[in-house]
Amino acid sequence: MATDKTRVRLEELAQGAPKRGANVRTLARYAANSTCRLATLGFAARVDFDRMLVGTPYAVPFGQSPFAFRRGNQFEERLRKDGHRPLLDLLGEKLNFDVSAARVANLRSGQPPNKDRAEKTSAVLKRIVDNSTGAPNLIDGAVLTRDIGGLPAYFEADAVAAHFDQPIRAGEIKSFPTVDGQADPDKVGAAMAQVAIYILLLRDEVTRLGGTPELVSPEALLITPLNTGLKPTMTVKALGREIDRADRILQAAPTAPELVADLPEKLPTFGSIANEKESVSARLERAQQLAEAVGTDYQPGCLAACGFSRMCRERSYESGATVRLGAQMTRLLPTIDSLDRAAAILNGAKPTADEAAVAERLTCASEHVSSLVTVRDLLEPPAKRARRSSR
Repeated sequence: MATDKTRVRLEELAQGAPKRGANVRTLARYAANSTCRLATLGFAARVDFDRMLVGTPYAVPFGQSPFAFRRGNQFEERLRKDGHRPLLDLLGEKLNFDVSAARVANLRSGQPPNKDRAEKTSAVLKRIVDNSTGAPNLIDGAVLTRDIGGLPAYFEADAVAAHFDQPIRAGEIKSFPTVDGQADPDKVGAAMAQVAIYILLLRDEVTRLGGTPELVSPEALLITPLNTGLKPTMTVKALGREIDRADRILQAAPTAPELVADLPEKLPTFGSIANEKESVSARLERAQQLAEAVGTDYQPGCLAACGFSRMCRERSYESGATVRLGAQMTRLLPTIDSLDRAAAILNGAKPTADEAAVAERLTCASEHVSSLVTVRDLLEPPAKRARRSSR
């Protein structure tokens, strides 16, 4: 757990920076690049990376359009009309639940996700776990907590359908349309990543309350508009592997105390980087200094998840990182830290013990390429070979 010293240092680093809202979407995006020390530090400090480099060449086009935001609010408001009747009817229609006497616990109080709402969520879930008389069938606005990077964090989710004589089910409400049973696969994938984390948090809480993880279903309920209107429809998807992956990623993330302990005393703050009153060159210089001091782990997937990704991509390219040739090349060269190092090994440099297996594959691949070139030369017409060699 974080000490007071860690919290003070994180507050100093975050002072003046735009803050990040706590929700499952935020946590899912963080899970996509949790191996990055800079991303972990930013997450621990609760700063919004998407707005950190606004006004610089590295600014990212993240965020919902006003139209999409309004549509999303309209869709959610429609589902909550008449005591959540449209949502309950959908559960009855798609999952054969008896919703005639369903009870709803609406925990949306206008407050941000915090300890108070998390405690209320825990109390409601306790009644469900204990199979208490009068326990609610639907929780709206549940707030769940988990230590992320050594710090407690609170996350708001859309809906939980529970206690219809079946396991607790997690639902995610999205405003993108489902047409003829199909929706945008990228948007569905992002939504499922969020629900996987939601299910993981639910299982943690249910276990803490004396239940078993099996009380929470691995199936996700994705609630979207049907076609171009706002009539809701529901898709059920199994997420076993996605849940396990999310758990592994979050368990392996470095902790805030570890990061803070390794930081130099004098370090640019997130606030100084985000300050649009400063010159762009000064802000970018500080961003580079912070990235260098903390450490980054750029992967192509970062472009869809992190506001620092464009800067980190340029940093990795300039350093000759293997990811410059794509994620597949990084997987093929797991212990080689740069393309320059790979070239040096091919030119006779002695590999380290960690590099030995990869060096052998590199040498083998180089020999195959050389043999293919030789075969091409042999098969090439003499006149064409002569013209090529005379250039």
